[in-house]
Amino acid sequence: MRAHSAVTVLAVTVVAAGALVACGGGSGSGDSATISPAATGGTAAATTTAAPTGASGSQAGAPLKLDPAVALPKDVKVVFDWSMPKDPAQNAALTAAADYLQSIDHAVVRQTTQDPPLHAHAAGDALAYARDFVQRNIDAKQTLSGTDRFFRPVFGNGIGAKGGSTNSVEIRLCNNQSKIYSKDVVGGKVHVTGENDQSYVLFDILLVRLPVAHPYWQAQGITVKEGSLQCKD
Repeated sequence: MRAHSAVTVLAVTVVAAGALVACGGGSGSGDSATISPAATGGTAAATTTAAPTGASGSQAGAPLKLDPAVALPKDVKVVFDWSMPKDPAQNAALTAAADYLQSIDHAVVRQTTQDPPLHAHAAGDALAYARDFVQRNIDAKQTLSGTDRFFRPVFGNGIGAKGGSTNSVEIRLCNNQSKIYSKDVVGGKVHVTGENDQSYVLFDILLVRLPVAHPYWQAQGITVKEGSLQCKD
């Protein structure tokens, strides 16, 4: 499992506004805590297979295209295990969520909380969460190695929701961290840990569409809940 098994992590929850549709699966759950979001492979490409629950329309849209500015080393890989929604706004918001998660790991690899892509893809509570996680890895002199998997995204309040705003959306998605590990910056030792209930993590991310000349979505709120057995395959 990822860095919190090797790095002391305080229980910190940054709450996104509003309620989300529950992620499907089992009924177990754990305590909220600051956990690392997933890393993305060095090619800035993602594997996508499963359609997101709750998206408007059943057909897949344009494939996921991640920001090349946050590409990571070959020993850090993510699998985004879903098909992109056909709705353009949902597609853009889900891409922004992936870019946000990727930018956190990019900052961990670069060992800086001032990484420009991180500040481009996040603001507010989402940025505070990300910088806190990055700083803990810097203090521990650790980066990441291995493969992470995100899956089963669900759209909540916002685009596609009755009465919801077209300028914000909440996305809940599951994460299996059993194959993503901490790696010492000095010496390169990888701290391999086994799978357990804490490997399953539930992310709620609040995305906001910014009113700029070329609109894009940005993460501005997040909750992270480890030990989320409803995410267990």
